[in-house]
Amino acid sequence: MKIYKFGGASLCSADRIRKVSQSIANALQNDGLVVVVSALKGVTDRLLDTARRASKGDAGYRTLSGELEGFHLGIVDELFSAAPSRELSEAMRRELDELHDILHGIFLLRELSDRSSAMVQSFGERFSALIVSSWLNSCGIAAQRVDGRELIVTDGASLDARVDTAMTKEKINARLPHGGPLAVVTGFIAASPDGLLTTLGRGGSDYTATLLAASLGADEVWIWTDVDGFFSADPKRVPDACPLPYISYTEAMELSHAGARILHPLAVQPAMKAGIPLVIKNAFNPAAPGTRVEGEVKDDEARRRQVTGLTSINQVALLNLSGSGMVGVPGIASRLFTCLARHRINIIFISQASSEQSISLAISPSQAAGARSVLQEEFRSEITARQIDSISVRRNLCMIAVVGNNMSGHPGVSAKLFETLGKNGINVIAVAQGANEMNISTVVESHNEDKALNCIHESFFLSRRKVHLFLAGTGTIAKSLIGQIGAHRMTLRDAQNLDVVVAGMANTRSIAYAEEGIDLEHWQDAMRPREGFEGIGGYLDFIREKNLHNTIFVDCTASADVAALYPELLNSSISVATANKLGMAGSWPLYSSIREAERESTARFLYETNVGAGLPIINTLNDLKNSGDRIRSIEGVLSGTLSFIFNELRSGGRFSDIVRKAKEAGYTEPDPRDDLSGADFARKFLILGRELGFELEYSDVVCESLVPEGLRGEMSTDEFLQRLGEVDGGYAEAMEKASLEGMTISYTGEIRDGKATIGVRQVPLTSPIAGLNGSENMVVFTTDRYLETPLVVKGPGAGGEVTAGGVFADILRLAGYLV
Repeated sequence: MKIYKFGGASLCSADRIRKVSQSIANALQNDGLVVVVSALKGVTDRLLDTARRASKGDAGYRTLSGELEGFHLGIVDELFSAAPSRELSEAMRRELDELHDILHGIFLLRELSDRSSAMVQSFGERFSALIVSSWLNSCGIAAQRVDGRELIVTDGASLDARVDTAMTKEKINARLPHGGPLAVVTGFIAASPDGLLTTLGRGGSDYTATLLAASLGADEVWIWTDVDGFFSADPKRVPDACPLPYISYTEAMELSHAGARILHPLAVQPAMKAGIPLVIKNAFNPAAPGTRVEGEVKDDEARRRQVTGLTSINQVALLNLSGSGMVGVPGIASRLFTCLARHRINIIFISQASSEQSISLAISPSQAAGARSVLQEEFRSEITARQIDSISVRRNLCMIAVVGNNMSGHPGVSAKLFETLGKNGINVIAVAQGANEMNISTVVESHNEDKALNCIHESFFLSRRKVHLFLAGTGTIAKSLIGQIGAHRMTLRDAQNLDVVVAGMANTRSIAYAEEGIDLEHWQDAMRPREGFEGIGGYLDFIREKNLHNTIFVDCTASADVAALYPELLNSSISVATANKLGMAGSWPLYSSIREAERESTARFLYETNVGAGLPIINTLNDLKNSGDRIRSIEGVLSGTLSFIFNELRSGGRFSDIVRKAKEAGYTEPDPRDDLSGADFARKFLILGRELGFELEYSDVVCESLVPEGLRGEMSTDEFLQRLGEVDGGYAEAMEKASLEGMTISYTGEIRDGKATIGVRQVPLTSPIAGLNGSENMVVFTTDRYLETPLVVKGPGAGGEVTAGGVFADILRLAGYLV
């Protein structure tokens, strides 16, 4: 024999009822069967809403009641194209009249007691069982509606009643003998010993099914719902969640208690005690294997996994009892739990400090005010004596549970969990773990629920890790970076199990967003005018609102406004990769605040391209410092434009002609004076000086401008280039003089003894600087270890592709840290 339970989603329309009936007919060919039905989808909520309206004296309840009547009668009319049987019509009329009478009584009394609420809610299952059993009879399947009140005995609580299993078994076996018509049982409904209607709690039809199974000795219980079984997480919140073919009874119980809505929390117990497997099936996709729940999981993959699943309760309130007067005082916890139990307040989560100074409880927000009130009264004398603080309630929280039989005895599960949450800036407010080690529950703020679920799921379940990028700027560097990510994304997915997702892009006018990733081949088409979230501050608010896990902000601008927000980004636990020098080369207070934010945050800040584009200058410098080497000096050329100009001078040619050539080749800014001023070079050396620990401002860098003093006034670029020939002779003379001394000239910088200087100077022909070609950059580190032969970092130091490559490398470093 099998027990089939059909949820409300399976019975949401006449067509669905026909399909359910076909499933029942197929099962009857092979097995004995008992069917349990829930209310049609959404009906219980609509019944409750109608009753609440009535209790407030709102005559509009009649409209809602009429809509419910029309909904059910409409399904009856659609099922029975000819007139329904007289028995069905009369039975529906009796049920509807009784419902109308109860609602009218609630309206007159302006009161909705638990007993009245239970009565109203019961009609959903009563209508459903009546319609399904009648339809089965019309299809030639002998069926009878069986009211749950005839089968299940509970205590006197109207809502969430407790079952008397011994009396229930006796009644079930007396009422449902083998060989009779197919029983279509109303789920959720029960009765007290004196015959008053009670309910088993929302979702209690599952519990009805397993009670029937245990009492009748069924072979299996099939729970037909609207999902393909238990998943590793809620697929509506975690897109990468995967179905679980097998889980154990205890895992199913833990997941159900912790928020998974696949099964009623108490439904597993009767099946587990009787050793009856549960099968979770999708009524909309019956071909899917579903999830099998039993005592010993024989699946090899299931036995290997440490964590079976994640689940969450998205609204809880944390009630805290604390005070120095609790320490070492016996009976405090007993009084606390007894008081709450006496008032039927359900505790979801318990956490107690080892000092015994505080106990935290997670409860339903709807019970929070009442719980606080009764506990204030219970501990009134201790609160008055200031031995215990006033009971505090914290709202807008959620509870996340990590569940798995195999967590027991495996070190590192908790460490991995908290490390993952910490890197994503998710604060754990409370934590609890049982001694069996199969459930670690944490309480976090509600707005972090999806983010927490996704990063935990990725950490434990997925070999492929994911980072979400939000780009600022869509200029040359950004375009090159987008091209590089697009070209290498699949390689990273296959070779490194890393998925780099560009989730957002913005410039001053437009924005694009796609959580699953913007199409990088057509990203321009995704850009939309910015409406709301204006400015860089608005973009940051937008990123925080999306609150995706493993978020990296990528700055491809040259904006001081963007750089000013680096501390705020880091304080929001958003890592930053930047090609923008105006943060680290900004004012000393900004530089200090960035460093302070990085120290205080779980996020990281990488800016390799600020100095050498794609050259590993910052990383090399940090490696030298961190390994204990003392850096005596840094020399080098950190301008691709100026490197090109002086390399060309060494090959012969006039200074003004070389500058024109550099501009035509795209090596300079549109106005070459921006390069010749040395300002960009100075910012890079300012950053290096600060990296060495010197408190420097931009004005402290001594920088020789190559813009002739007489050409620094207001003039067009063309006029400037025409008049630049005035200095050709001076450069030719300097080159000739240096050559006579076995030297050459170069525009170089040096940091020594806390001072940074940049300008034209003579360098030996044997110097690495004299060997530069084209637009190459170079940094020479002279240290205690590299004294006789300095350490040289050399290579291309300019260009969108090179800089974008450096930013991409920083992104991958951040990804390695985050995931």
